[in-house]
Amino acid sequence: SSLVMNVAAFAVALGVLLTPAIEAQLSKALGKMTDRQIDLLDDHVLVLGYGDLTEPILEELDARDGVEYAVVTPDETAARRLAERDIPVFTADPSDVDPLERVNLDGARAVVAATEDDARDALAILTARQLNPDVRIVAAVTQRENVDKLRRAGADQ
Repeated sequence: SSLVMNVAAFAVALGVLLTPAIEAQLSKALGKMTDRQIDLLDDHVLVLGYGDLTEPILEELDARDGVEYAVVTPDETAARRLAERDIPVFTADPSDVDPLERVNLDGARAVVAATEDDARDALAILTARQLNPDVRIVAAVTQRENVDKLRRAGADQ
């Protein structure tokens, strides 16, 4: 009976120790941030969208020590690839309120809108500006003629 209790206690302890590791691996495989990663986001940069325009931005953010960032993209394949590179990624539409609240837009230092679609960027910028009127928003435009439109939507540059 004490052997059964010891085995049971060991199993519970093992479960407590392994659950975060299993959750992290599962999240990485699915291209999603863990709840713990999300809860730690503060004074971070949110990159809304992912694509060719985004890669140099991520490289620049990686090169800066102490700058936390996360990517919000609806593209599940891209999210999985980013997670495999240990880049925090949240799989969702970057123009929706709920995901932006979930990744603590209110506590973000800056937002980069880079969905590779200027109309989607405008929606993401409007949503971000609504949730955090003071956050710095940078837009990566795909067509130069849309620069003023994205500024009117709320981008700072």
